[in-house]
Amino acid sequence: MSSAQDNDFAYLFRSIGKEYPKPVTAPVKGTLPKWVNGCLIRNGPGKFEVGEESYKHWFDGLALLHRFNFKDGTVTYQNKFLRSDAYNKAMKYKRVVLSEFGTLGIPDPCKTIFERFASHFIPLNITDNDLINIFTIGDDLYVCTETCYFRKLTDPENLVCDQKKINQFKTLGVLTASAHPHVDRDGVTYNMASSYIGGSCYNIVRYEPVKSEDPSKHAKIIGSIRAKNLTKPSYYHSFGMSENYFVFLEQPLYINVKKLASAQVRRAAICTCLEFDNEGKAYFHVMKKTTGELLPIKFEADGFFGMHVINCFEEDDHVVFDMCCYHDDSLIKKFYLDYLRYGDSEGKRFFAPSTSQRFVLPLNVDKKTTPRGQNLVTLKNSTAKAVMKRNGAIHMTPEKLSDAITDMPTINYKQFNGRPYTYFYGVAAYKPGDFTNALVKVNVRQKSFEMWHEKGCYPSEPVFIEKPDSIEEDDGVVISTVIKPSSKSAFLLILDAKSFREIGRAEVPDDVECPVGFHALYVPR
Repeated sequence: MSSAQDNDFAYLFRSIGKEYPKPVTAPVKGTLPKWVNGCLIRNGPGKFEVGEESYKHWFDGLALLHRFNFKDGTVTYQNKFLRSDAYNKAMKYKRVVLSEFGTLGIPDPCKTIFERFASHFIPLNITDNDLINIFTIGDDLYVCTETCYFRKLTDPENLVCDQKKINQFKTLGVLTASAHPHVDRDGVTYNMASSYIGGSCYNIVRYEPVKSEDPSKHAKIIGSIRAKNLTKPSYYHSFGMSENYFVFLEQPLYINVKKLASAQVRRAAICTCLEFDNEGKAYFHVMKKTTGELLPIKFEADGFFGMHVINCFEEDDHVVFDMCCYHDDSLIKKFYLDYLRYGDSEGKRFFAPSTSQRFVLPLNVDKKTTPRGQNLVTLKNSTAKAVMKRNGAIHMTPEKLSDAITDMPTINYKQFNGRPYTYFYGVAAYKPGDFTNALVKVNVRQKSFEMWHEKGCYPSEPVFIEKPDSIEEDDGVVISTVIKPSSKSAFLLILDAKSFREIGRAEVPDDVECPVGFHALYVPR
């Protein structure tokens, strides 16, 4: 059954009636290896209605944290709403107060007339609804979205976050950030964040792995990239990090800063400030990790839209950049709740298919001596192309990694992030146009994939858990939260990563609501 024909599909995008902060047993059918000893913390939206009002977009819902705990082959589940300012004010006033991606908030009743006026022009009304991801700085866990705010998860066992949010605008001058920070092998966390005052810049921020109430006070910007159009910087959701470089994709989905600055005055949601240029190019910026220095080589490709970098690594004087790509940004527009719940005028739904693409950036080139017009990619078994044009820029043509329609990619991050790898896991569409209703394991060397699919089931981002003392890259399990709307039920799927076959599932009790989520983090004990 495709999502276009699923009469119960709207169940995925409902508000839950209440939270379940106390752990409940999720009985395991089959097997959960006893070496899986830790917890999976997932983030995502859980409430779309506040009083008589409703959020408009899937990315707007109030953050709900989930926790699956694993011990001796048993599983418990619990969830709890993030007590953000966005949540607390919405609950207090029974209104949408802080504006979200697709929903305009009302002026904060607690602010003075001057503060309300000033919030039209300076960032006083930015949401702290950290619903997208969980990441680490040192030994501490944090929840984040794409704004300047993130918040420490002070009590992971009870899903309790610090009441005080971390404000990177005050400490670093940045207003937006990637929702996918990277942790290097020395324990340092890096993220991409943008500043807009004085002209738009994309900045790499380094967070030291130290205990702190506010890690942004110990952070520093190690390098910056000026936007090609200072009043229309690129939107981004993630970035690449190899052993020695950061790679940033400046794609042709732009944030119109002039519109953004006047959005409150115009009573317009943030999403109305995004503009996709169908004629625009995609630019790849390569920055040295040690110095923050940008390589002088200009890399470009035909325009596309992407949210999730799969992996990025170096091989034989090339940087390889793998990403899930779309033709344009139409997918985001399909995530309005009205479309997700009711479809188009005929009740049908169609979601743009994605492809996994590999861009290969040759480093051993010189603008003066490198010949024009010939393929500079010399990697074995690669069909990607990179050709220097007359102006010295290198135009890249990617190679397709598999025929799977996949996104939300994850890898064996601890061992293979920033290194040559073989496998990634992702959610997938069983048929073109479907909402993600399957899971895949992609072999990027053989360009093949294996799939898990069960009729009427919708999985969340898969997470790979490495087996202790493993030798092979795929020695472990893959877990994913799966929602089955027809029975209003949910379960945690457990797949053997090597065979990609189900070995077990932990079933969430029917009286406990477990909605679909975005990203997750496995925390071993």
